[in-house]
Amino acid sequence: MAKKLIIQVAPFGSNTLHEKTPNLPNLGKRTPYLPITPEEVAEEALRSYNAGASLCHIHARDKKSMLATPDIKVWGEVVARIREKCPIIIEAGGGIGAWVNLETFQIINASEDQMLNLLNIKPEPDMLTVNMGTFDMSIGKYGFATFRNSPPFQRQVIKGIKEKGWGMELEIWDISHLYNTMALCEEGLFDKNDTFHIDYPLGVSGGQPATAKQLMYISEEGKKMFPNAKWQALGIGKDEFPMITMAMLLGADSVRVGLEDNIYISHGELAKSNAELVEKAVRIARELDFEIATVEEAREALHLKKK
Repeated sequence: MAKKLIIQVAPFGSNTLHEKTPNLPNLGKRTPYLPITPEEVAEEALRSYNAGASLCHIHARDKKSMLATPDIKVWGEVVARIREKCPIIIEAGGGIGAWVNLETFQIINASEDQMLNLLNIKPEPDMLTVNMGTFDMSIGKYGFATFRNSPPFQRQVIKGIKEKGWGMELEIWDISHLYNTMALCEEGLFDKNDTFHIDYPLGVSGGQPATAKQLMYISEEGKKMFPNAKWQALGIGKDEFPMITMAMLLGADSVRVGLEDNIYISHGELAKSNAELVEKAVRIARELDFEIATVEEAREALHLKKK
């Protein structure tokens, strides 16, 4: 029997820019096809669902600035609009993201209180991500945003997720983050044999490199340390499709694509929708004899509550 593969779509993220975003040169990549409003995101989620995605990773944007926002009402509106359109699994990006003050051009990082407030999203998402270590991310000429994720904060958010009964995706930006996760297991916060979802982002400036050797190494370490965890990989920009293909060959349970990570469908050609990126991932998976998981199959594999 062919292995089932979950396709996750990340439609818009916190740093990819729309062409009509205020003039912030070198802040991030620009595309006219980026969804911004909850209604636009919901349409993209529907198209991606129809193309084969069963899991949608969301952020939230301020409608005026088009940049990331910690406003919990906007996050809830994104969830609500997607729920109206399709049954895709919804995962909130727990780091919120960084944004730039349009008057001072200073980088603003989400606070721990703002990130913890994502546990209060209404209606509720199905999953929430947890960054398993502190790391720096390049924000173009404005410098680096430091995403602080201390062990005390991780303990708080993981306990909150467990109390909510949501699924949990652990973001592993470097090898040390796996060992941070094991340390929390040894404290008894959760069990190393639990069925949480691990994500390996590759190619983010400030994180681990997008190389075959790195993906082989970190995925093997993850399997040894957390034998029952499901895992996925993603690649940034030109590394998106090479990394997800490598992940499939290494036995990943899930792969992620979307305009949050990459705005091109092929060299020099902008993707006109997230669905185009999903369709390409599906074609690659089927060429490698994977079957694409349905929402119901993904829920079962990720041990999520049934809707």
